[in-house]
Amino acid sequence: MRKLLIAALAVVAVLAVASVAMAVNVYKVTKASTTVRGKGTATKPIPTGFKFGFTVTDSDPSQRGTVIEKYAIGAEGLRTNPKLFPKCAFTDLDDQAGVPSKCNKAQVGSGLVKNAAGSNTDRSLSSSSPCNLQLRLYNDGDGMTLRLDSFGRPQPPSFDSNEIGCLLPIGTAINGKFVKRTIGGRSASDLVFTVPPELKHPGLPQIDNSIRSATTSIVLKAKRVAGKRRGFYEKVGCKGTKRVVRAKFTTEPTASEPARTFTATKQSRC
Repeated sequence: MRKLLIAALAVVAVLAVASVAMAVNVYKVTKASTTVRGKGTATKPIPTGFKFGFTVTDSDPSQRGTVIEKYAIGAEGLRTNPKLFPKCAFTDLDDQAGVPSKCNKAQVGSGLVKNAAGSNTDRSLSSSSPCNLQLRLYNDGDGMTLRLDSFGRPQPPSFDSNEIGCLLPIGTAINGKFVKRTIGGRSASDLVFTVPPELKHPGLPQIDNSIRSATTSIVLKAKRVAGKRRGFYEKVGCKGTKRVVRAKFTTEPTASEPARTFTATKQSRC
């Protein structure tokens, strides 16, 4: 009887470890649209705004996801022209004191980033704190700087809240760059960036800040260049009637898990 009990306990232990190992991030692109109709072509581009959003959850809804370190976000036939528009240096935007007024003309978008922060030894949402940050996007000449702020406000009342605030004050920036890529068989501009340590682990290395969702709206900005109307974001075509919008997520490597890259896509009207 004792041997059977030990064997049964061993099986339970193995299943428990397996269930923990099977818990993985689930990625979903929730919003993907342009603000202007038409496909556009390489010779006749159509300036447009761009709306984008995603969620990151754990396969166990009671847990927060693992920390994301790198992102790449782009869309089929959607390219950028940052050199044509007002810009502000990353060094001016990465300041705890805030964004200087001279950067106002360089702002191209805004949004909301919702996180869950807690001990790296306990990923349960019940032991985590909501951390919502205002997102502002600025043209820096070859990409976009992502400015994130909690403004020293207290943490929101729940994970469902859209109120800005966090347990720890956050005022920092991420240096994003546009990289020419091909998505869905058409040229595209991927926004590629790496999250700095102070956002992944605010306050202490033992604190993990796991993103839960982000929504972004990039406004339409256009100007005439050599007689042609050009956009900060512009459409240059689609293969069919739908546009592939793609996001790549790379997790932070840990002592027990290597970095892993996952891709989420959504079809939007071309």
